[in-house]
Amino acid sequence: MGVSACVALFPLGGPFHTRWPRYNVVHVRESLRSFEPHVVALAPLAPGALTDPAWQDTDELALPHTVVPWARRAGVPVVEVGLAEPDRDDPGFPGAGAELRRYLEMYEEGRARLARVDAAWEPVRELLARPLDLAAVLNELLPAVERQQAVARELLGEGPGDEWRDARAAVVASRALAAARAASRDLGDGVTVRLAVLAGLESAPALRRALGGSAAAASGVNVELVEPAQVDGGDEGRERALMDAAMAGSGEPESTLRALAEVAAPEARYLEANLLFELGRLDEATGRLQALVAGDFSEPYYLPGFALARLGQLLDLAGRREEAVRNYRGVMALSYAPAAAREAAAAGLGAPFSLPGRGA
Repeated sequence: MGVSACVALFPLGGPFHTRWPRYNVVHVRESLRSFEPHVVALAPLAPGALTDPAWQDTDELALPHTVVPWARRAGVPVVEVGLAEPDRDDPGFPGAGAELRRYLEMYEEGRARLARVDAAWEPVRELLARPLDLAAVLNELLPAVERQQAVARELLGEGPGDEWRDARAAVVASRALAAARAASRDLGDGVTVRLAVLAGLESAPALRRALGGSAAAASGVNVELVEPAQVDGGDEGRERALMDAAMAGSGEPESTLRALAEVAAPEARYLEANLLFELGRLDEATGRLQALVAGDFSEPYYLPGFALARLGQLLDLAGRREEAVRNYRGVMALSYAPAAAREAAAAGLGAPFSLPGRGA
């Protein structure tokens, strides 16, 4: 009996989720949850990536922030289906696109083609600047991305000109559908596998074509493509939007501080401390972080590293060098800390932190 799969492609906006209060990382998770997947395929990560905590430094913030933690708690299998660098299954050649651009820039006609390709990004840039929800991403942004990619393919050709987009998508789609076949064996005959595929904006159009066409035919999976549903993020989604705005430094600081005080999440204490730091209220910022690190601050994934690094900097500014060093060492001892936090801690271990214009 053949395998049937109901496949939903969830577009990921990377850091743009922090700018989209109606489609932030909580909305991604809730939309995924409402789909009730049997298996989740991650196109931004290559096979085996999840075994190394460093995967959390991905630009696709929704994956470490909400998607993977939710799937693990819910017992939903997560499979990495992306292409590594290098990857024996990758039909492309790393760096060939940049080499083509350098070649074309040597000639007037080539420069004219590149200018038209770059100009085709303008509708995409305009959409990215708006606070999009999932419906707008699906119905406006992804079609705009697909049109830009079609212009690039027409003017620069397939291969290096379009980064082997369709050929690479076919590999990723075949891996995702293989995960659906594996899930089907566990579910038993006659059960339609619900496969959620998460992909970045630039890869999503080609991946959707592959899932509904050549890859499905080659895999022997009968695919029904469906669109993910827009889901209200509720209070958590609104709190996430507030914390994203606080992290970006948008809004009036005092009103943001008052709003953050109403949020129970430990992450809000870190964001309060950062705002107080920016306002020059260093003692208050230090107190917030000391209270934070005295409790459970293990979530979200980025918080332990950044909180300890910032506390070390504040203690350095207060002349409490030994305490500062303990916090920097705490960052370096973590099984995972964001690269930026580790860099800040390493710098703090090398020399006491000081504000620009001040001595150590």
